[in-house]
Amino acid sequence: MKNRVLAQLPPDDFLALKPMLTPVEFKGRAVLQEANRPVEYVYFIEDGLVSHMAGSRTDYVETAMVGVFGYVGVPLLLGNPVAAQRSIVSVPGTALRIEAEDLSRVLTTRPQVRDQLLRYISALIAQNTQSVLCAARHEINQRLARWLLLANDRIQNDVLYITHELLATSLGVRRASITNALLHFEAEGILQKSRGAVRVIDRLGLEKRACDCYNIVRDAYAWAQVTHDDHHHAGCAHGQDGDIIAGTA
Repeated sequence: MKNRVLAQLPPDDFLALKPMLTPVEFKGRAVLQEANRPVEYVYFIEDGLVSHMAGSRTDYVETAMVGVFGYVGVPLLLGNPVAAQRSIVSVPGTALRIEAEDLSRVLTTRPQVRDQLLRYISALIAQNTQSVLCAARHEINQRLARWLLLANDRIQNDVLYITHELLATSLGVRRASITNALLHFEAEGILQKSRGAVRVIDRLGLEKRACDCYNIVRDAYAWAQVTHDDHHHAGCAHGQDGDIIAGTA
């Protein structure tokens, strides 16, 4: 089991969920959740990347990406049966899926499971908030570096299978701007481009090109991964954040 949220549950709580979890595969561009539609399933991501997208009927921008550190279906935990955003697969992968009704029953009988799942939401909110600031204040090269680092963390693979078009949509910029930024990083020896993929060669160099938004989001997820026992015994030490372009946004 790779999903960090499930991995943090006490064994007896996970065993209560396990019979209801179904392994599923998802392809690129698949819609796991449509905006303004009831939440029917919650997906605990195991591999790949899912992008939360907000916008109008014809214009979308990414507000957050989800990978092994999280799950799709947050509104259910907040008592809202309807999703506010569209969730689209950016990088194909796998997940453990549970029906919304089944999870709701478990949350009623095991409130400690709800508490653990809510910890992830605080990190997701931080990512949403920082995405807004980043889009308004930072240059495209900084924003792209941030996106690639967050994705690399979640995919945990230096090869990222994603298109320029998807990156442009995620960041809300022109495709030509993404192409130019990638060419710049490649010229600096930070990335290596190939058809439909990007390989991170110099992660430290990429971190130096990113804005502070990356560190803020990384630290928010690191906090969310610290268990109550960790707080008590280890003085709330932080671990590493982890969903880049690979064929987890």
